Amino acid sequence: MPHSDQQIGKVYYLSARKVHLFGIQDEAVREQINYVLDENELLGKGPNSTLSLVFDGIKLLNKGEKHLKITCDNAGGQNKNNTTLWFYLYLVIAGYYESIELNFMILGHTKFKCDGSFGLIKKLYRKTTVDCVDHVVNVVKKSSIAGLNKARRYNDRNGFQYFDIINGLETYFKKLPGLQKFQHFIFTNANPGIIKAQEIANGTFQEFKLLKINKFTANKILEKIKALTFSILVPPPMKYERQDYLYQNIRPFVKDEYKNITCPKPIIK
Repeated sequence: MPHSDQQIGKVYYLSARKVHLFGIQDEAVREQINYVLDENELLGKGPNSTLSLVFDGIKLLNKGEKHLKITCDNAGGQNKNNTTLWFYLYLVIAGYYESIELNFMILGHTKFKCDGSFGLIKKLYRKTTVDCVDHVVNVVKKSSIAGLNKARRYNDRNGFQYFDIINGLETYFKKLPGLQKFQHFIFTNANPGIIKAQEIANGTFQEFKLLKINKFTANKILEKIKALTFSILVPPPMKYERQDYLYQNIRPFVKDEYKNITCPKPIIK
């Protein structure tokens, strides 16, 4: 931001205020939740940020289903990591689902349903004047005539919250050796703490026990996981230097009524 279909040339060489999108689509009802994240609402890269959004999306989209099938890309820092495996183990242990199937796309096949919805958003965005985050939200909502794209904001924790999932789960689970070579995983509440991993479709499943327990402590540990409450995390404030850059360089290109929203005067907290 700002953005216009008649974009001012000077803005091209500047670092305007950024807005990030994260999408979760429920293919059964053709509905995608698009998390519209302002630059100062980012927790940072890594599984805590991604899984907090996934957790929120699951709770919003679930209508009582007991079996979840989820597909995501291979980004190691955000999706394909041990914390993600622990998270889905947690979901079946805590009773959110009876079984979960987790699939990662193979190299060369990196586009899927979410990207199609993002394409609709981009198409409308390119011909829309955008001066603030609320304008981006409107673009998301209006991008699909059928109402496919929904928008969700952080709104100072009033929309959703970020959780410290890493520290919450690493006490109870251990890492999976050779994680990156596997593409498909199955989690069930019938075998809590155990995952089945598959390298290729229709290949042989290997079984791994990731719960840090022995037969004498299993029930106690599982009860602790069921009662687990994740600590809340808050995004760090925007650095003063970045605030000043936006104020000095980007503010002149924002419409007057939105200048103090998108590029306010810098403050130190």
